[in-house]
Amino acid sequence: MFGLEATSYLRSSCWVELATDAGGKSRGYGFVSVPEHIAQQLVKFNGIDFYGKELKIEPARDKDEKETADEEKQDAKKKPKTDEKPKKANGAPRRGGRGGGRGQPSGRGRYPPYNYNYYGYNGGQYRQPRASPRQKYSLPVLAQDQIFALFDCGVNLTNNKFQQSLDYVIARALAAGVQKMIVTGNRLNTSRSAIVMAKTRPNILYAAVGIHPHFVKDEFTDRAAETMKELIGAPEVVCVGEIGLDFHRDYSPRDEQKKAFEKQLELACQASKPILVHDRDAHDAVIEILDKFKDQLPTIIIHCFTGTPAEAKAYVARGFYIGITGYVCKEKHGKDLRDAISSGVLPLDKIVLQSDAPYMIPNLAKADLDPVSEALLDFCYEGINEPCTLPVAVRCIAKCLDKDVKVVAEATAATAQTVFNFGKGNGTD
Repeated sequence: MFGLEATSYLRSSCWVELATDAGGKSRGYGFVSVPEHIAQQLVKFNGIDFYGKELKIEPARDKDEKETADEEKQDAKKKPKTDEKPKKANGAPRRGGRGGGRGQPSGRGRYPPYNYNYYGYNGGQYRQPRASPRQKYSLPVLAQDQIFALFDCGVNLTNNKFQQSLDYVIARALAAGVQKMIVTGNRLNTSRSAIVMAKTRPNILYAAVGIHPHFVKDEFTDRAAETMKELIGAPEVVCVGEIGLDFHRDYSPRDEQKKAFEKQLELACQASKPILVHDRDAHDAVIEILDKFKDQLPTIIIHCFTGTPAEAKAYVARGFYIGITGYVCKEKHGKDLRDAISSGVLPLDKIVLQSDAPYMIPNLAKADLDPVSEALLDFCYEGINEPCTLPVAVRCIAKCLDKDVKVVAEATAATAQTVFNFGKGNGTD
């Protein structure tokens, strides 16, 4: 219908997956993976008549995003009219921006904060204002001596929050010194999209391929494993991930998570490519499974680490690397992680930087907000994190270690180059 096989370019860069049940019967919808500029055209067909039925076409969203959107809609319904002032339960006017409401991010920082139209100090966290068009489509301007070469080793650029502004997001990251970015996969379609992004932006974007534990229930099959094996072999793919276990939300049964994790580990071992491991409230089970492969494991990076110092110590003892995001900046929830860095439990040479954007925005305590961090956080309009904020996390790490920011930046860049071997064997150099 869409003519995606009309040219060799379309055939090589577009995929269609029809959703079916266990018996192979259609579920009435499917996923179309296409380059961004084509996606912008396809969504224009939304609502057209197709053999007497209205065709619905919209950007795909994972379950987390849908829940967040639904919560925001419910919050919007509860907002007072513009001519009314919000009230407390006792009838007294409420002061805007109080922390701890439903719009606040969870303790682990996976969800963007609810937006307020001013700078505020809410619950000890720095809040960004709603962006003006100038902010949304402009680039950060930093002094040259404040720009350091950084590698973002885990960013969700396939997320639909970036659909309309991807080029600007990448440009802002480059302007902030983020020279290379690994686009993480969490489903087959996003993994394919990550590869296409890497093909079209060589030496800047690289791809990771994996099925996130949230989605293995619906997506991981023997056929999916064969597809993954093929995708992992692409020269643009520098690692496997995000794969692992999530016992916090349990969107997929734990037995199915473990089975999919082991199978994807096998594929990564066969390809000898690094692995981004997801661990949320599943540390012991993750260790148990990884230990089964200890004689053949490639490099392991614990993706977007938010665990305890004891868990970090256990991972480091096995030679694993730890992915540090903006979570380290959070005044309350990031304290244990900062202490682990300060004490040497987590050495600098075991740190891999990740923005995990659009999640894990580096909310800073107001007292710690330096001019560079403030300038970069200004571009997180609507509370959506961007890879351009990676220097904010670097500054926080440097403060923990009482080191110069440049020293920390250079050390993390060297580690990332060692781990992922950027520019070698990816068909781009």
